[in-house]
Amino acid sequence: MNYYWTDCPQCRCHVAVQWTAYPNRLSGSVRRWSVDRSINDGRPFEVPAAEVSPETGFSTACVCGQALAVPAKPAAVGGERSAGLRVELESR
Repeated sequence: MNYYWTDCPQCRCHVAVQWTAYPNRLSGSVRRWSVDRSINDGRPFEVPAAEVSPETGFSTACVCGQALAVPAKPAAVGGERSAGLRVELESR
Protein backbone atom coordinates (compact mmCIF):
# COMPACT_ATOMS: atom_id res chain seq x y z
CA MET A 1 0.00 0.00 0.00
CA ASN A 2 1.31 3.44 -0.97
CA TYR A 3 0.39 6.66 0.82
CA TYR A 4 0.52 10.38 0.02
CA TRP A 5 -0.78 13.32 2.07
CA THR A 6 -1.59 16.80 0.86
CA ASP A 7 -4.04 19.68 1.30
CA CYS A 8 -6.77 20.33 -1.26
CA PRO A 9 -6.57 23.87 -2.69
CA GLN A 10 -10.34 23.96 -3.35
CA CYS A 11 -12.01 22.65 -0.17
CA ARG A 12 -8.92 23.33 2.02
CA CYS A 13 -9.21 19.90 3.64
CA HIS A 14 -6.35 17.60 4.57
CA VAL A 15 -6.26 14.70 2.11
CA ALA A 16 -4.82 11.19 2.36
CA VAL A 17 -4.42 9.21 -0.87
CA GLN A 18 -3.72 5.48 -0.56
CA TRP A 19 -3.27 3.09 -3.48
CA THR A 20 -2.03 -0.27 -4.67
CA ALA A 21 -0.48 -0.81 -8.10
CA TYR A 22 -1.68 -3.65 -10.30
CA PRO A 23 -0.37 -4.50 -13.78
CA ASN A 24 -3.25 -2.72 -15.53
CA ARG A 25 -4.32 -0.06 -12.99
CA LEU A 26 -3.92 1.70 -9.66
CA SER A 27 -6.72 1.17 -7.19
CA GLY A 28 -7.18 3.11 -3.98
CA SER A 29 -9.07 5.77 -2.10
CA VAL A 30 -9.03 9.45 -1.23
CA ARG A 31 -9.97 10.48 2.30
CA ARG A 32 -10.40 14.11 3.36
CA TRP A 33 -11.03 15.88 6.63
CA SER A 34 -11.34 19.53 7.57
CA VAL A 35 -9.31 21.17 10.29
CA ASP A 36 -12.42 21.45 12.50
CA ARG A 37 -13.39 17.82 11.64
CA SER A 38 -16.82 18.88 10.34
CA ILE A 39 -15.90 17.16 7.05
CA ASN A 40 -14.65 13.58 7.11
CA ASP A 41 -15.39 11.53 4.01
CA GLY A 42 -13.78 9.67 1.16
CA ARG A 43 -14.19 7.91 -2.15
CA PRO A 44 -12.56 5.05 -4.06
CA PHE A 45 -10.72 5.56 -7.35
CA GLU A 46 -9.07 3.60 -10.14
CA VAL A 47 -6.51 4.94 -12.59
CA PRO A 48 -5.64 2.97 -15.75
CA ALA A 49 -1.93 2.08 -15.99
CA ALA A 50 -1.71 4.09 -19.22
CA GLU A 51 -2.46 7.26 -17.20
CA VAL A 52 0.36 6.70 -14.68
CA SER A 53 3.78 8.22 -15.36
CA PRO A 54 6.89 6.74 -13.66
CA GLU A 55 8.34 10.29 -13.60
CA THR A 56 5.39 12.46 -12.58
CA GLY A 57 2.86 10.07 -11.00
CA PHE A 58 -0.87 10.34 -11.60
CA SER A 59 -3.90 12.51 -11.00
CA THR A 60 -7.04 11.74 -9.06
CA ALA A 61 -9.81 13.93 -7.71
CA CYS A 62 -10.47 15.03 -4.16
CA VAL A 63 -13.95 14.23 -2.87
CA CYS A 64 -14.86 17.85 -3.72
CA GLY A 65 -13.84 17.27 -7.37
CA GLN A 66 -10.55 19.20 -7.40
CA ALA A 67 -7.81 17.42 -9.39
CA LEU A 68 -4.89 16.36 -7.18
CA ALA A 69 -1.45 15.55 -8.55
CA VAL A 70 0.01 12.50 -6.80
CA PRO A 71 3.79 12.14 -7.27
CA ALA A 72 5.37 8.95 -8.62
CA LYS A 73 7.21 8.38 -5.32
CA PRO A 74 4.80 7.84 -2.40
CA ALA A 75 5.37 9.56 0.95
CA ALA A 76 5.07 6.22 2.74
CA VAL A 77 4.82 2.53 1.91
CA GLY A 78 3.30 -0.20 4.07
CA GLY A 79 1.74 -3.59 3.71
CA GLU A 80 -0.44 -6.08 5.47
CA ARG A 81 2.59 -8.13 6.45
CA SER A 82 4.93 -5.26 7.26
CA ALA A 83 5.79 -4.66 10.88
CA GLY A 84 5.51 -0.92 10.39
CA LEU A 85 5.13 1.86 7.94
CA ARG A 86 8.16 3.32 6.15
CA VAL A 87 7.86 7.08 5.97
CA GLU A 88 10.33 9.50 4.40
CA LEU A 89 9.97 13.00 5.82
CA GLU A 90 10.94 16.07 3.86
CA SER A 91 13.10 18.63 5.60
CA ARG A 92 11.69 22.16 5.43
